[in-house]
Formats: sequence, structure tokens, C-alpha cells
Amino acid sequence: MHDETTPSPRGAVPHRGTASRPRWHALPDAVRAAVESRAGTAVLDAASQDGGFTEGFASRLRLADGRRLFVKAASASRGEHAHHAYRHEAVVAAVLPTSVPAPRLLWSLDVDDWVVLAFEDVEARAPHRPWRPDELAAVLAALAGLADVLTPAPDALLPLGTTADLDPELSFWRRCAAGDADAALVPAPWRARIDELAALEGRWAQAAAGDSAVHFDLRDDNILLADDGRVLVCDWNWVQLAAPWVDLIGLLISVHGDGLDAERVVATHPLTRDVPRASIDAFLVALAGYFVGAAGSPPVATSPWLRVHQAWARDASLDWLAARLAR
Repeated sequence: MHDETTPSPRGAVPHRGTASRPRWHALPDAVRAAVESRAGTAVLDAASQDGGFTEGFASRLRLADGRRLFVKAASASRGEHAHHAYRHEAVVAAVLPTSVPAPRLLWSLDVDDWVVLAFEDVEARAPHRPWRPDELAAVLAALAGLADVLTPAPDALLPLGTTADLDPELSFWRRCAAGDADAALVPAPWRARIDELAALEGRWAQAAAGDSAVHFDLRDDNILLADDGRVLVCDWNWVQLAAPWVDLIGLLISVHGDGLDAERVVATHPLTRDVPRASIDAFLVALAGYFVGAAGSPPVATSPWLRVHQAWARDASLDWLAARLAR
């Protein structure tokens, strides 16, 4: 389902084999038995999908009756992050409108402290990185359609958190200005601008507020390009209420970092072309601050490339931000 590990122009970071996931035969007997019982047949083999950054199990399963499933599973004792994310995803995926281009959740179950999700297995792959213009164009078109489907947020998804709820998570510059975050994490050229960035960041939650259901974690590893031409969005763990353009801005950090013209997309895409420049700047400042803080956090043993990717996103977002604020 995924391409081999590939570097990006801004630095040698892998884009596929990033997660340290358990294999099928490493799962507890009770979990494997429950999956086979629910599937109604034996699992013949499992191909681990090692993109992404969680420590959860994620494999394409080939079943004895010829069917295939994509199964995710996480244990609270192995890692709270994946367990919480997968449990929340099970709730969201069960009520996600069928008009949303996403792999369909077939079933979910609990086994001891494990949560298990089974999705339809789609013949698909993640977009190439660095981004290819044709694949990016397909994804950009899909995002416009996705926003139409999810604006306003479907009743089945409500209630959802808001940008105001997320504001504490995207407050690095303000905490830094107040002495509550480590200014040494800030790249040297930006240290003299912390107060300016804090003021901009303070506006992001209001600037990005809205009534759309947004993915809020849209990266290339959460996107699939299906063999039948569809663009599918996966891993709905962070769905929130916000303005319909926030997913696009988050995705464009990688586009800018890969050397493509993110500004042209902002100026021409239907989700951003009429959005006030200051609103986009405020949100981009908040995202950049998040990556500055996250990249400086301690390593995560079960996700060995997480901090490397966050450092890459830090550099890409600050580089894009520098260009925007210079205008």
C-alpha cells in the first residue's frame, strides 16, 4: 500500500517506514483469535503498514476465503497514544457519512485492553514524496469536495471540539513569551521575534474557527490514491470544528517544504483564495510553534522518526512563514 522510504528536498527524512509496529504473530493469542472469529475465517498472512507515527498494529490481512481486511489494533499497556487515537477513530469512522471519501469501517471490537478496527482493504498507495504535481492536483481537488461534504458538520459527527478547545495545544509562542516554554528550542533567527509571533498566534483560534468538520491531521501518510482514481482520507482521529481551509494549510507545509509553490495554491484554491491573509498567517504561526516545541521534545521509542519529521515540518513551516511575513 505504501512506497519505499524516500527522502525530501529539505533533508533526508523517510516518508514510509517510520513507525515501529507489532506484527500479526506478535499480537496476543486472544486478539488474533477474536479477529479471526469476527472475520469468520483464518488469517493467512499480514503485511504491516509502517508509515505514520503511532505504535499501533496496522496491517493488510489476507484471509483464507480470499477476502482482505485492513486491521488496526492498539493496547493501552503498549502505548496510550495509539489506544486513545484508535478508540476515538472507531467512534468517528462508524458515523462518518458515506459521502466522505474514506475507507469504510467494517467492524470494531475490544479484547482485554486492546481495541481493534477492521476497514475495507483498498488497492491504493500514499502520494509520492516529494510531492508530484499531478498527484498534488488530485488531492487539492479532493479537499475542495471534502469541505463541501463536511460544511456544515454533519449532525452524526456532533458534538466536536473547536479551535478554542485546541488553543492550549497550539500556544507555544505565547508560552515562550511568558517564560513557560524553552526559548532555546527556537531557531536563532526567530528568537528576537517571539513576542511578535506570540501576538499573531493569539489570534489563530478565532481566525480558524468555523462550522466545518475538518480532519486536522491531514498529511500525505493519511491520504491514499486508489487504483480506481479516488483520493481517500484516512485516520480521522483529530476531527474538529474549524474553518474549511485549515486542512489545506496544514498540508501545504509539506508542499512548500518539497519545493512546490504553496503560495500559488493559496491564491487559487477555492478554500483559501478569499481567506484574509492575516487569518492564514495566524494559523501558520500556531502550527510552526507546535512543531518547534514538538521537535524539541524527548524521543519516542515506538516512533523513532517522529521528532525528525517534526523538525522537518518546523523548518518547512518557518521557511514558508518567513516568506509570507516579509511581504
